[in-house]
Amino acid sequence: MRFEKQLLQFMATANYRPMKQHELALALHIDSKSPRSEFRQELYTLEESGEIIRLRKNRWALPDTKNQAIGTLSFMAAGSAFFIPEQADEPDIYIAEKNTGTAFPGDKVSIEMFHSEYAARRRGQHNQNNLCSEGRVMKVIERASNQTVGLLKHTPYYSYVIPDAPGFKHDVRIDDTQNIPKDHKVLVKLNDWIDPYKPLTGSILEDLGSINTPGVDVDSLLRDAGIVEEFPADVIKEAQHLSNGITPEQLKDRRDLREAVIFTIDPETAKDYDDAISIEPHPDGGWLLGVHIADVSTFVQPGTLIDKEAYHRGNSIYLVDRAIMMLPRELTTKVCSLNPQNDHLVHSVELHLDSEGKLLGYESFPAVIHSKARLTYNQAQRFIDQSPDHGIPEIITQRLKNLCPLVRKIRALRVANGSVEINTPEIEIKLNKRGLVEKMVPKSESKEAYQLIEECMLLANRAVAEILMGSEHPSLYRVHDEPDDEQWASMGMELQALGIPKLPQTRQEINEAIQLAAGTPVEYTANLAILRCFKRAEYSSTQIGHFGLAFDDYTHFTSPIRRYPDLLVHRMLKAIEKGQQFPISGDQIEAIAKHCNETEQKADMLGRKSIEKKRMDYYDKIINASKTTTFKGFIVSIKGKGMIVELPDSLQRGMVTFASITSDWLEANAEMTQAKTRGGKVRYTIGEEVKVALAKVDTARGFIDFILADQVSAPPRRSKKSRVQPDFKTGKPRNHGKYQRRRR
Repeated sequence: MRFEKQLLQFMATANYRPMKQHELALALHIDSKSPRSEFRQELYTLEESGEIIRLRKNRWALPDTKNQAIGTLSFMAAGSAFFIPEQADEPDIYIAEKNTGTAFPGDKVSIEMFHSEYAARRRGQHNQNNLCSEGRVMKVIERASNQTVGLLKHTPYYSYVIPDAPGFKHDVRIDDTQNIPKDHKVLVKLNDWIDPYKPLTGSILEDLGSINTPGVDVDSLLRDAGIVEEFPADVIKEAQHLSNGITPEQLKDRRDLREAVIFTIDPETAKDYDDAISIEPHPDGGWLLGVHIADVSTFVQPGTLIDKEAYHRGNSIYLVDRAIMMLPRELTTKVCSLNPQNDHLVHSVELHLDSEGKLLGYESFPAVIHSKARLTYNQAQRFIDQSPDHGIPEIITQRLKNLCPLVRKIRALRVANGSVEINTPEIEIKLNKRGLVEKMVPKSESKEAYQLIEECMLLANRAVAEILMGSEHPSLYRVHDEPDDEQWASMGMELQALGIPKLPQTRQEINEAIQLAAGTPVEYTANLAILRCFKRAEYSSTQIGHFGLAFDDYTHFTSPIRRYPDLLVHRMLKAIEKGQQFPISGDQIEAIAKHCNETEQKADMLGRKSIEKKRMDYYDKIINASKTTTFKGFIVSIKGKGMIVELPDSLQRGMVTFASITSDWLEANAEMTQAKTRGGKVRYTIGEEVKVALAKVDTARGFIDFILADQVSAPPRRSKKSRVQPDFKTGKPRNHGKYQRRRR
């Protein structure tokens, strides 16, 4: 690097003031054409390494390291981003689109912070003396991924890919299209990109298929997230060796429960059954509730190929049209699944309960069972509702008659002890053979039948957590921290705006607020206001209890087929029962917990996105119909630009912009709970029911705009799906790259 030392020394002088490129060249006496080109390239290289920065109006200087931070970027659909610092207690920093540099979504970056009135306005802070931090990307430290998925387009002169990822504003130039037709989804490997003035380029790794092929939309989500659905051949081969049934060696030291009346209750479409239950009178009075969990740990041993793959996946992923399992099918539906009328290995927890549902004692042990029946939630619910067509064998109904009232008492005790009971609706999406939405309906899964199994699993998880705590060995727990001061305040503010006179500070007060909202028009919005002020439950090697459930000790034990933490807990429990030290340190457990938290969040995100994608296509079809359709919705939040409305029939959200409401000039109040006129009159409040119609469906960016039904004057126009439209006279995209120079 010929000019590196000169540049850095010159900029480090005490009297240096930021200069433009040509001013620097003159100051360093670089005047011929060839060195000028080399000098310019060296500026870009030093900028990429973070040793120098480019300021406003293309002036160059050394970075102010006192005002820098390291973290990751979360992009918004419009192209701007939020910088999330590595330190958990530090606030997020707004990054304008022009200041994102060569960063992509999720990249680890170094930024320079400065104060901005614009950033303050974005956060609703109108006091000009209270400016918020804004930043600019100085350096990309680590790419989140060097691959992306997008839609392939052709022009007469070149081809390019429009990435699917929201906020990914850069199209990728492709030299070799491998004769793949346009409008195919492709997986692209990105080339190094250090100069924002030059186009981003890449090469195609995989053709995922035409955009109109059923399932390609969800395939694209998975490949963009780095998820491969199929298991490696060597993992499948190892699983096939385990599918030969139970061996005599595996039956040693197990309690034989094959004569016991044990049964499963699962969703109608379930194919893997990892939990079964039993209920019998206890010899000392009360009841003996058995929770029998598939003994996956016997078949998936530490260090095997299957174990490594299961850890890598972390958990199963449930999407709108498929499930991506943590373990191969040979285990999930055959060897480990507790299919009826077959012998299966389990790890059992037997709980002694009194007649009022109070837990008196428990023990855990490995066992072998022979499930007598496989019930569905619908069957169990029909039995609970005393419908004669439930189709459940008499030997099982005798047990259900005892179990149902007992579980009601167990649940009542849990709620009385402070467990937060929030009920929010779920939507079931029915797809046709083409993978398109046929209908969306509220989930009809039987509520009380589901609670029947839920309470049994909660008791078993709680008992196992207490066993782990009592062993004083390093263990893995499921924890849920209580809201922080800011979350409590936000919760109270939103509840007050909904007309619920509560400022909760405890679980009991949250439940009181839920009861006040029950049966009112704001019930759903109130539940959402509480939920979004909760922290996320996580895995941890440190037991801090579970705030939402009001349990001092809690873990996950009951789903080892689909969650790696449960599999690990089974191994720990076995070691404790045998009086052995489990060969893993607390630091290793914490690393596993962190990894599984990340895979769980990714699974939740993918499940949510797969639903959003199908819903978006559904509403895109509606907006293209000639007839204007109106929908009932509820205002769930207020933003600076408008109101977020959710449709209860589909849970689809969209914005009604204030600009679209021509009858009033509206703006959000400081608390973001109401929309008021300039005169201060309240027009709309969160929780309020409104009638809306579709105004825009942007499938490229993944958002919907609504318009109030009484503001509709003409059928709305469909928005363009691609944000880049090529100019076919030149063959160049009209908006190619982020820093396209304006024509003057």
